[in-house]
Amino acid sequence: MDLNGILGVTVSGVREEERPAVMDLIGACGLHTEDLTDEMLRDFLVARKGGDLAGVIGLEICGSDALLRSLAVSEKYRGQGVGRKLADSVEKAARSCGVRTLYLLTLTAEDLFTRRGYEKIDRDRAPEKILATAEFSRFCPSSAVCMRKAIGG
Repeated sequence: MDLNGILGVTVSGVREEERPAVMDLIGACGLHTEDLTDEMLRDFLVARKGGDLAGVIGLEICGSDALLRSLAVSEKYRGQGVGRKLADSVEKAARSCGVRTLYLLTLTAEDLFTRRGYEKIDRDRAPEKILATAEFSRFCPSSAVCMRKAIGG
C-alpha cells in the first residue's frame, strides 16, 4: 500500500521559501531551532498535503552515523500517518547517504521510536561526533532518552 496515495502526502526536501514555516513548525512543537542553519536544513525533509506543510524531520549527518532531528507534525495532521511517512523517508534518505546508525534524543516519543525498532541506550554510548552536536551538548536536557537504530550494513 502506498502511503503517499492514501494520505495525499508528498515528502521531499525543504524549499527555500518554506524555511521560515519549517522553523515555525519545529518551534510550535516545542523543539529547539537555535542551532538550525540553512545548511543543516538541506538534510531535512518536509511532508506536504496540498499546499500545507504537514510535517518535518531532519538529519544531522556525522559520517556513518546521524542524529535524527526535529520530527514535528502540524496539529492538523496528527494521527494520520504523517510522522510515520516522515520517519520512513528520513531512514531511507540516511541509508542513501551511507549512514549506518541513527541516534536521537526524545522527551516525548520513546514509545513511537521503540515501535520503529530504536533501542534505548545510555547517552554516553553515542559516538563522539554525535555527542559533540549542539543537540546533545547544549540543547537537549540530560533527562532526554537516547535511542539508536542500525539502518545499514
